[in-house]
Amino acid sequence: MQTTEDMTRPRRRAALQVSQIFSACSFCKARKIRCDGVSPACGGCAKFGRQASCSLRSNRGRDYPTYLQSRIESLQRTLEHHRAASRGHAGPDPDSRGHGGQPTAHSSASQSAIDSLIADIGVLPIMASTYSSTHDGITLSTVALSTASMGYPSFSIASHLSQVPNLEDPASFLPERSLAVKLIQHYLAHVYPRLPFFSIQGLWAQFEQVYALPHFEAGAHNPTPPIDPEAVLSPSIGSCNTSSHSYGYSFFTVLHVLAISVSSLSRSADSTSSNQARKLFQAALSFREFAILPNSIVGVQSLLFLIQFATLNPSLLDVWYLIGVGMRICVDLGLHQDPRDVDKLSESLLETRRRLWWSMYSFDRSMSIGCSRAQEISDAVINVALPTFRIETTANEAEIHGYLQRYRILQIQSEIYDYLKAAPSSDSPDPATIVARLGQKLSAWHDTNSAALNQTLLRSEWLMGRILLLRPCPLLPHRSVAEVGELWKAATAFTTLYRDLVQTNSIFYVQIAAEKAYWIGLIVLHCYWRLQASEEARRMQVRPLDLWTTIKDILYILRALSDRWNRGKWLYEAFDDLSGRFMHLVEEDANGTSFGHRMPAELQNLSDYTSLTSIWTDSRASWDDTRGEGLHSEELERLVSDMT
Repeated sequence: MQTTEDMTRPRRRAALQVSQIFSACSFCKARKIRCDGVSPACGGCAKFGRQASCSLRSNRGRDYPTYLQSRIESLQRTLEHHRAASRGHAGPDPDSRGHGGQPTAHSSASQSAIDSLIADIGVLPIMASTYSSTHDGITLSTVALSTASMGYPSFSIASHLSQVPNLEDPASFLPERSLAVKLIQHYLAHVYPRLPFFSIQGLWAQFEQVYALPHFEAGAHNPTPPIDPEAVLSPSIGSCNTSSHSYGYSFFTVLHVLAISVSSLSRSADSTSSNQARKLFQAALSFREFAILPNSIVGVQSLLFLIQFATLNPSLLDVWYLIGVGMRICVDLGLHQDPRDVDKLSESLLETRRRLWWSMYSFDRSMSIGCSRAQEISDAVINVALPTFRIETTANEAEIHGYLQRYRILQIQSEIYDYLKAAPSSDSPDPATIVARLGQKLSAWHDTNSAALNQTLLRSEWLMGRILLLRPCPLLPHRSVAEVGELWKAATAFTTLYRDLVQTNSIFYVQIAAEKAYWIGLIVLHCYWRLQASEEARRMQVRPLDLWTTIKDILYILRALSDRWNRGKWLYEAFDDLSGRFMHLVEEDANGTSFGHRMPAELQNLSDYTSLTSIWTDSRASWDDTRGEGLHSEELERLVSDMT
């Protein structure tokens, strides 16, 4: 209780001291989390393992974009140093990594550093840098493209970017309008149905922007990020403006579509068509800063165009790496989950998100399953509806049905691949129960689409699903004779279908198709070996002539695809050698009853199959006869772990 004396006593003014952080780091600002401001690394960055990239460490100031710019500059110098060193020690194979096609310690370290950098750029908000740099700013595009071409000395991104076309004279690098229209029509008729990830109306609007305006303003080379991604992805003719971001992106898109269309007409990497496609692609790269943007669905769509070009030209760019970057950006943007407040998004933007996600998912699953690689994301965490294809599309009901059913069969394939690649454990369900459940899903899809299976694309995916379900795998290394018989029928039918696609030049995923053909070839040899002297083989009339015909088809496919992919020559030579040894054993024992113990290791251990090209080795490398894997698999497993 205050006394009269206390009340009359003069009061001292006390300063009110509040602990306040002078400045939060850029990472915490971007993620909207509390920053304690501790230098040289705040608690938030320490929690997420980003002590080295905390903007409070920067000697130039507390500018996170500036810090990333300095890292890009440092990595560019390192890449040029390693590239110069590799040119000075060129091995016999011009399309290899390091000496003899094997990854060097320097390239692995650089790869890890670049992966970390791209992850850091992924959290970068769209903001300008306050530090005046010597180059054009933070360039996810340059980093991603340089990394994707690291293993391909025949295609140097640095040299291509230095040959910038005259942007003020588009006629110097654009084909004539009438020819361009025909090329885009070819793309829409043959390439687009396989991956319909963008609006056709938007593409034609971009085409009009590119061909209607006289020149590209020189002052627009340092674009500001777009505020409205919908306006960039689906521009209107009325929004034509040479200084706008959408104009630069229109050039990127149209040139890429033209490059992909021309490339799809080629049968050889050294043809006139391929050379012209590379020129168009080089011109498209001049507009990369308008397209390959971090934290933007514009960047996702741009990467899909890059991946599509890379699948046709796998000797130029590393498809798997680009898919990894694309999936990482998709997850950062949350495209793998439908927004909680779906109603608050415009119908067009929601459709765009879904199309982009399922297209990137298709690339990831096709590459993972076809080339026996790790998937970038588990199906268990994906919760996004399929697109409707009812907005900005000219597709009819049959075409829309085909689009959606391909996504569904890829989901079933992914589930089969995921379940059967795991080794059995004491607490895992009965393998027969798993196979029966997955078989029911596959059969239900077949019954739903029995009328549509005359479409080559859907039929090939159906046969691939059957092969994945019936093949020897870690969960079931030894399949029954009946299963092997069904596997034989699916594998030979798949081979016949792929031969027809190669003959008509309708293969657009060159690397994936080549690795699938090699793997299917191993399955055919394995099935013939297992079916010999069995009642199932006599009932099915499996004859040596059938085997020989299928082997010739596989070799034809691999030889044709190797003209478009340098590393495909490894697959052709490996299968030619293996099938020759196999046929020699068959001829030695016409009854097929006593040569099983002399089977090549690749066939005896088919359940442990690992993609030949994924281990980056050449014909001189040593092999582990028990598993058929290269001696550098552990190093690659670490690389895969870092990237995913």
